[in-house]
Amino acid sequence: MMRHRLTDHPNKRPRAPRRAVGAGVAAAMALLGCMGVSGPPPAAGLDAFRSGFYAFASPSTSCGMCHASVQVPFFASSDVQAAYTAAKPLVDFANPTNSLFIVYTRNNHCGVATVCGPSSGSPAIVQQDLVKWANAETSPGSGGSPPLTALAYLTASMAIPPLSTLPTLTAGKTAVLRFALSNLKPGVAPLAKAILELEIVAPNPTEYRFTNPKISGSTAVVQLTGLHVLVKPSAVAGPGSEDANQGDTWDAISASIPVSTLPNPLPTTPLSMTPLDTRAIAVGAYSSTGDLHDTITVGFDVLQ
Repeated sequence: MMRHRLTDHPNKRPRAPRRAVGAGVAAAMALLGCMGVSGPPPAAGLDAFRSGFYAFASPSTSCGMCHASVQVPFFASSDVQAAYTAAKPLVDFANPTNSLFIVYTRNNHCGVATVCGPSSGSPAIVQQDLVKWANAETSPGSGGSPPLTALAYLTASMAIPPLSTLPTLTAGKTAVLRFALSNLKPGVAPLAKAILELEIVAPNPTEYRFTNPKISGSTAVVQLTGLHVLVKPSAVAGPGSEDANQGDTWDAISASIPVSTLPNPLPTTPLSMTPLDTRAIAVGAYSSTGDLHDTITVGFDVLQ
């Protein structure tokens, strides 16, 4: 499923006058108010809301200048549980990147371009926060993607080239991203001089497509279980998150990393070796060309 870039939506409609936008929000909130949000919030969901989206929205220099107590919805209220209740109906937890909040972070509805303008950086931050909140609401203990704190190993983060510079799906070639596993945290001795390689193309203007994960240069056979591709905007702290739609395809990988010699020098084309998995992963891009850039981190469940 495609996920659109935040600052360059291909089906973007002309922005309505600000009074019309306000009326639209009011009408939506009236309808949502009729639906109601009952019962106490789940602890995991409330914690994810408080530490993520609420931390971004509640300050008086952010959404809190209006949505703390002046303008409904009061998702920036000083009462965090009331804020949670007001915010929850505006999030599509099945597909958080389609949430109404993301539209309003870039449409300059409040007239403060540094808060809700298309180049403010807010869309990328809010999208990341909503994905994390949705994961907490929908998949704790249910067999979904493990929280990032549960990933036993993480590579160093790497900048992803802008989408416009990547080969297209029909170009007949791929670009490569290579992670030095000497930077793996915690370290794994047989992989100290090895690299992880992913191939990447841009299948459309809003997504990355990763294929053919390979590890070369291991000095001993290493059993690998679970490979997680984490992407985030460069302005957002942390390693990132898995794409909510298709990004967990490699989570169940179980493979043996063979002993191999790393080519010297490394080729500019993909390594000639059998990949750990032949399936592709499509991951939505957070950042548009010339705006914020995305970073990628790879996590593993087991390396032994």
